[in-house]
Amino acid sequence: MGADAQDEPAARVFFALVPPPPLREALGVLAASVAQRAHGRALPADNLHVTLAFIGAWPASRLAHWMDVGARCAGAATHVTLDRLGGFRRAGVAWIGTRTISPLLHDLADALGAALVAANVAVDTRAFAPHLTLARRCRGPFPDEPAGPYEWSVDAIALMRSHTEPAGARYVEVGRWPLRKG
Repeated sequence: MGADAQDEPAARVFFALVPPPPLREALGVLAASVAQRAHGRALPADNLHVTLAFIGAWPASRLAHWMDVGARCAGAATHVTLDRLGGFRRAGVAWIGTRTISPLLHDLADALGAALVAANVAVDTRAFAPHLTLARRCRGPFPDEPAGPYEWSVDAIALMRSHTEPAGARYVEVGRWPLRKG
């Protein structure tokens, strides 16, 4: 855990882009198809998101701090085209991503990463590669092909909290910040 209050309940949190409901439903249908082909388990449409920055497990009292970070880092609105299916074989994950990353999306992920480093959060040092996980526990074959395209006008970022349940993780939005137009 990233803090000193060991007895306090922990919150597992991350910043994400959450597709609007119609796109989530369409991607949920795609997730079911990809999971079947890759012999995995589709994520529920309500859990579909693109992770911008993973924070991890922290005392629940720190949620207000992460809300401040989200408000400070909310940048410019952008457009994303999800157009490529792929997989992480070692992790057993199938995903949909984008062939072309918007510079504005890159800036947003960089700003969140810098804010987390300033808060002493260990961040992933790999290059930002936006993707939306469609299926887990995949045994293959893994997709590697064009998809969609699924067009998305990204107009907000969200702080998400993960709840572990018997059926799997459930993600709940605890904060949302609009992105600037133009």
